[in-house]
Amino acid sequence: MDRMLRNKKTITLFLLPSIIIFSATVILPILWSGYYSLFHWNGIGKMRFVGLENFTNLMKDPYFASAFFHNGIYLIVNLIGQLGVALVLALLLSHIKRGNTFFKTLYFAPAVLSGVAVCQAFKNFYALDPPGLFNLILQAIGLGEFQRVWLGNMDTALGSVALIECYKNMGIYLVILYAGLISIPSSVIESAKMDGARGWVMFWKIKMPYLKNVLGAALIMAVNGLLKAFDIPYITTYGGPGDATELVATYMYKTAFSSAKYGYGSAIAVVIALECIVFVSVLQFILKRNQE
Repeated sequence: MDRMLRNKKTITLFLLPSIIIFSATVILPILWSGYYSLFHWNGIGKMRFVGLENFTNLMKDPYFASAFFHNGIYLIVNLIGQLGVALVLALLLSHIKRGNTFFKTLYFAPAVLSGVAVCQAFKNFYALDPPGLFNLILQAIGLGEFQRVWLGNMDTALGSVALIECYKNMGIYLVILYAGLISIPSSVIESAKMDGARGWVMFWKIKMPYLKNVLGAALIMAVNGLLKAFDIPYITTYGGPGDATELVATYMYKTAFSSAKYGYGSAIAVVIALECIVFVSVLQFILKRNQE
């Protein structure tokens, strides 16, 4: 086996199917988008070469700037709501000896549900007329004056949609972080307890160093996914009300397929791809430096 793993031809042979599929589904579409971004094209007529004009217009586009800002807020809320909550729940589950399988299944279940089903359920959850569960809870605890159409209000729509994303995907990171926690050698934990480590000290000084690589991988996965977030805000609010929940990916989709500006939409797609590459590369660099 070791001899096979040292053989570069064998490694290449095993990796080749994945490389072909990745190139066909990721690399090639990005290259095509880069090509189309250099043209004005409505999808039917003749393509007109404009060079970098689409990108220069993009930098002056107030709607793109707004979508980019919303994406930043969406990213921060979800990193806290997904990774932060997942880490806390994973720590709690690691201390539960009986019934933790039930709780893991319960928390992971939303991740395998259809995005359309989750969005529809939350539309009813946030509804005002007839009142959904959230507004009924506010009324029951004496906060009825805060009742509103959460997805139809400019001030609350983005946060409400971000919470749906948190609920949908938090279970994925819970399972990843829980697996990292239970992989810590029990001898290390027992030795730390004998030395008097408890609570915060146990987590920060003992568990966190072992969890750092797993948390780093989860962070890269989350950032990469959230920079391309599309389905939850599109299904739930279609980017509205107004442009309150418009993200870069939803703006790209509507520009290309609703407004038939394929060149301009391709320029936005290229920006999304570059944004993901830059953010992930920076995160990998920071994590690598911390390991060293």
